[in-house]
Amino acid sequence: MKYHPPSANPRPGALSALVAAVIKIMHFSLRAPALGFVGLGISLIPPLAAEETGSHGAVRFNAAFEGGAMGEVEVLGETEFRVHVPGQQDERGRNRQATWFYFRMDNVRGRDLKITLTGYLPSEYNDKANSPTSPDTRPVFSSDGEHWTHFAQLDWDDAKKEQTVRLHPETDSVWLALVPPYPYSRLLRLLGEIAASPHARVEVVGKSVLGRDLPVVTVTDFATPDAAKKTIWLQARDHAWESPTSFIAEGALKFAVSDDPAARALRAKYILMFTPMMDPDGSALGHVRFNANGWDFNRHWDEVDLRDPQWLQRTPEIWYFKKALRDYAATGRRVSLFVHLHNSNTDYMMGEAPTAEDVPGLERLAKLLDERTQFDPSRPLSMRRGFERRADAPKPWWMEYNVPVVLIESRITPAKKLNGSPTAEQRTAFGRELLQAMADALP
Repeated sequence: MKYHPPSANPRPGALSALVAAVIKIMHFSLRAPALGFVGLGISLIPPLAAEETGSHGAVRFNAAFEGGAMGEVEVLGETEFRVHVPGQQDERGRNRQATWFYFRMDNVRGRDLKITLTGYLPSEYNDKANSPTSPDTRPVFSSDGEHWTHFAQLDWDDAKKEQTVRLHPETDSVWLALVPPYPYSRLLRLLGEIAASPHARVEVVGKSVLGRDLPVVTVTDFATPDAAKKTIWLQARDHAWESPTSFIAEGALKFAVSDDPAARALRAKYILMFTPMMDPDGSALGHVRFNANGWDFNRHWDEVDLRDPQWLQRTPEIWYFKKALRDYAATGRRVSLFVHLHNSNTDYMMGEAPTAEDVPGLERLAKLLDERTQFDPSRPLSMRRGFERRADAPKPWWMEYNVPVVLIESRITPAKKLNGSPTAEQRTAFGRELLQAMADALP
């Protein structure tokens, strides 16, 4: 069956339609004071009067595009601004995460810009106060919205948890973001390419809260019987802000279907499964950590009961992807290694071993990533051993489906192996390295 990528922006529900209507009028010129729409995290500021504009015209801010996110903008001078990071809360109104920002500034050619990024506080993680940013975090900028460069320097106010960056653009527009963006539309284009490969099968296993496709990709040598093959599964983008994980998944997918001899060898021996984007809604709308209903995918996998329809309404993304894993296990095939990707300020790994026989493979993966790849762990592999749990203890999903799991946190801060902050190109290259290490780790 030929895969036809859908529109990146399906018809929204009533609430998302309201938000979309407000976002359409977010292309504004600046004047203080700001008129803030607090509930939506959007600030609309009336245009400057004609006599107030300079020879260049007013600097204009815009986040009315896919993945855009920007809160209130304070005007501190003709070319000096304080931009608030909007953030997102969970379904209980807790765990506010103000991590993701992504906006464009127009009428900036030849100007000395000073932008202070603020609004990170208050913030919570696991119901405890924390700061979601640090002086090591280097945002990115772009002159075309496609190619991104990390700021080499920034000023950090530790008391206010604010970052200040400076720019002198040689173009009319400049884009700023936390890390290189990877929107849902880019995934759709990638899936169209992958689906054209004779080695790949792209299946839609369900729909997100707002109706976007939830794809699972299978890559293997379909001419070779599956009976002797082992299965490895790679999952990315549990959290919308973690766009570097999508670059990793893209690199892995493109390598998997390529004519590279190493890729052909993998396809002959393995079934390669991919969940390339857990949260398409958040990735399209510029959210941070929670789905369109406010649920955190990384906190509710075990709670989601496939027999309970309320979970299908709350978190259809977990429901459908978990069902795909359950149905795969029901065929009698075992997922020999499942890796899900995240981003953080450091590289590290956590493993979950259903049986004692799974421990050496997880340990080999940690060793291979450290020795062969750009992965630079800040601490040793930690492990949860399911076989040591009490017999009467509730089984987590990875024990129920007998799946060895590794959570990989890949850094967004400068790394010694990379001589700086990870670029989109380096993350894409890591996708190949990771997929090869996953296969080599298995006995």
